[in-house]
Amino acid sequence: MIALEHSYNKVVGGNIRSLRESKGISLRRLSYELFISYPTLSRMENGDQKIDMDFLVKIADYFGVTVNHLISREDIEGSATNQFGSTEKVEDLSAFEKLKYILDNYLQAKQEVFKGHFMGDHVRNITTSTIINEVGLNEKYFVVGSIGQGQWAEVPWISVFLKSITTTATKGYYIVYLFKSDMSGFYVSLNQGYTYFKDKYGTKVGREKILRTASLIRDQLNTVPDYLMETDIDLVSRGDLGRGYENGHIYGRYYDLQSFISSQEIIRDLRSLLIAYNEIESLIGKRSISQFNDYLLLEDDGQYLDDSKQEIQYQEKVNDLAKGNTKVFEEEDGPSKRPDPTVDKSEKKRWSRNANVAAEALRLADYKCAYDENHTTFISKKTGKPFMESHHLVLMNLQSEFENDLDRIANLLSLCPTCHRAIHHGVDKLKEEMLKKLFYERRDKLESVGIEITFSDLFKSY
Repeated sequence: MIALEHSYNKVVGGNIRSLRESKGISLRRLSYELFISYPTLSRMENGDQKIDMDFLVKIADYFGVTVNHLISREDIEGSATNQFGSTEKVEDLSAFEKLKYILDNYLQAKQEVFKGHFMGDHVRNITTSTIINEVGLNEKYFVVGSIGQGQWAEVPWISVFLKSITTTATKGYYIVYLFKSDMSGFYVSLNQGYTYFKDKYGTKVGREKILRTASLIRDQLNTVPDYLMETDIDLVSRGDLGRGYENGHIYGRYYDLQSFISSQEIIRDLRSLLIAYNEIESLIGKRSISQFNDYLLLEDDGQYLDDSKQEIQYQEKVNDLAKGNTKVFEEEDGPSKRPDPTVDKSEKKRWSRNANVAAEALRLADYKCAYDENHTTFISKKTGKPFMESHHLVLMNLQSEFENDLDRIANLLSLCPTCHRAIHHGVDKLKEEMLKKLFYERRDKLESVGIEITFSDLFKSY
């Protein structure tokens, strides 16, 4: 009888070990989750401890198998009978179970001591390893999870980073699993870090800009399937980090665990988002995240590249901003260092023009032509004033030759459309005549903002 009992314990213990190891669960973790001591569970798996029916039911429920399957002598390593009676690889269920474990246990865990809590290992190591293995992520990706630093996070997360873009959730673009603070469900989200926006624009405007960037990215992506096109997420969050994730969300999906979700769906969705993520990598190219975001938000910030393609939009924006008598730009005294150039889609460095600066120059010129204020033109529908166009006397394509910024009011002329065309396209004699008048009238103003050039060099640039 003792021999039979020992054989029974060996079979059941071995089956428990096979199930546990096939799912990548440590002995210590299983003992924690089943509220049984580590030494006792170890003896059970080794066949040295009696395993009663109550424990069998508990462990069968945990693994989603039948009690009969646990006591079977058949080798069950890597497979299990699920709650619907079919047999499938246990690892096929892992992604769902790992993520569901967080939902089922996180709120309770938050009531316990943070340091050394098993939930940290589950999120940071166990679940991330499952995602890496099941999706087949290679070394170009970095996967990390967090339950907080020093204290429990309101919204735990697990992120997938393309190392070529970023390895931190504070900047760049990435995919992240975000758990609602009430643990009623979780999202998979193509998201973006907030640091760039906060540093450049400040907290309030930064929140508006990250929302705008999400919209601009959506317009450019072509590989996102319909089932991943949720554009709003609600983490039921009271903290800044949670709201930051909500604002940074681009595309994704919500998993409500009241509905049946399979691991296959979860892995399929992640693989689909990875395709979109790689599309973003192609859009960025060799540019830094800051350079890419700067380019995306160029027109949103009232900036226009110095080229013919954006000339019409630039002049329209200038006139739109110039309407009324309110200042649209506060000009600083003295020289101003030139800004960094914008890097365009072809990764070429380009200089941009601020429509707000040009609008203020038009307003200060009282919508009169700088070459001849008696020149007449039509009345602008936007300003209700004579229509004028903005022109940089020292051309913006010379910016790389100057340490100081050329996009200054002192360097901006209000010209009627005819004079603007003439100074660009007229014969040399006419250009020389116009430039002499404009240059010598403006030379002192130019020098006051650190723009120094001879007339000869100015004429050659035209």
